[in-house]
Amino acid sequence: MSTALARIKEIVPQGDFVILDTETTGIDYRAEIVQIGMVDANGTVLLDSFVRPTIAIPPDATAIHGITDSMVADAPRLSDLADTIRGLLKGRPAIVYNAEYDMRLLSQSSRALGLAVDWQAAASRWICAMLAYAEHRGVPGRRYGEFRWHRLGDAARFEGIQVANAHAAVGDCLMTLALVRKMAGV
Repeated sequence: MSTALARIKEIVPQGDFVILDTETTGIDYRAEIVQIGMVDANGTVLLDSFVRPTIAIPPDATAIHGITDSMVADAPRLSDLADTIRGLLKGRPAIVYNAEYDMRLLSQSSRALGLAVDWQAAASRWICAMLAYAEHRGVPGRRYGEFRWHRLGDAARFEGIQVANAHAAVGDCLMTLALVRKMAGV
């Protein structure tokens, strides 16, 4: 079985992948996306958009990412962006820091709008940079055989990567890109 780190080391040097990140209304099973960003392997911004959710942004979420209801009031819905996102993902691997979470939020946000999208099939494969970094760093986790997860900003700082525009979708994409390049040795 191929590990997330092995997939990073295989995919990143080839250079045909996208990095995706979202900012959300929270972490629960009602949460929705309020910002989405995507960059390519060169760091070129492919998508940087606020997203108007169907629910209000709680103050505790705004405290983390700084996005308010008024900032997303005129933003497109995820349904307006879905074809663009799928087009950018099509046939390419998607690397995401905490891929399981962002994929869940893509699905939750879609369901809230009555949109049926198979996000799993949208990319050729989904690779979790957080799991890859946990393996790369090698700090034992709580259970035998697991590695400790690290927040993106903490991982970047530990690896000597500048932490800039944290908790903004494109800023997190660019930090993830620098981190996966470092793990892949490119």
